[in-house]
Amino acid sequence: MKHTDEGTLALMALGELPSGSDDLHLRTCPACRGELEALRRVVTAARAPESEDIGLLQPPAELWTGIATELALTRAPAGAVTAVGEAPDAVPAEKEERVGSPAERGAPTPRAARRPLLSRRARFSVVLAACAALLGATAGSAVTWWVTRGAGETAAARTRALDSLRPASTGYASLRGTGAHRSLTVQVKGLPMTSGYFEVWLMDRSHTKLVSMGALDPDGKAVLPVPENIDLREYSVVDVSVQPYNGKPDHSGKSIVRGPYAG
Repeated sequence: MKHTDEGTLALMALGELPSGSDDLHLRTCPACRGELEALRRVVTAARAPESEDIGLLQPPAELWTGIATELALTRAPAGAVTAVGEAPDAVPAEKEERVGSPAERGAPTPRAARRPLLSRRARFSVVLAACAALLGATAGSAVTWWVTRGAGETAAARTRALDSLRPASTGYASLRGTGAHRSLTVQVKGLPMTSGYFEVWLMDRSHTKLVSMGALDPDGKAVLPVPENIDLREYSVVDVSVQPYNGKPDHSGKSIVRGPYAG
């Protein structure tokens, strides 16, 4: 069975819709679903802080050292500095040849001549760590831009309850910020079980015009940037729907909460 590659899983964890073949594979492969959920937990953790005073944190120096140790890679020389977001280089080609040379190692090691390929689990650990570093250390990205915005541009926003379109579900939404630094905060409790995902939309009052804003985290919460060219006087209603992984961007028609947001 050909598994979904780690790069595609990482993009899906960040909210990108899967292709039809990837969607079909996820329905039948527990291993890939587990890896996708692990990456989504990383994204959720990166979005979790709500304090306006929290700054970007630099990953600890031993992050890549630990990865190199786990994967049996050659460690960087003492005192070497690795830039944030850059993985340590693999063993140079000229050193690769010496690693497997029995003559230079002083003892016959027949199996050392072949470098073992990284296992899927090992490669996934690199993707997971890189995803965490990206989300935690990249300023200006769509996921972390709200952490670095000026405190003067944001104000405490009220939260408004949304109308429940499903008995067990309750939702809340608020808008904060101005201009190019607006964000929509949505939280839904009592989400139904689904093999798909939950999409957040902005709608007009007639529910005929809508804009997709992004997906809820697995815990039912999302803080989503609102493009400056969206007229919030027209798009004043929030809707959260259950969406299948079918590669189609259209609203499924299965809303669970809907209503005006606060702010």
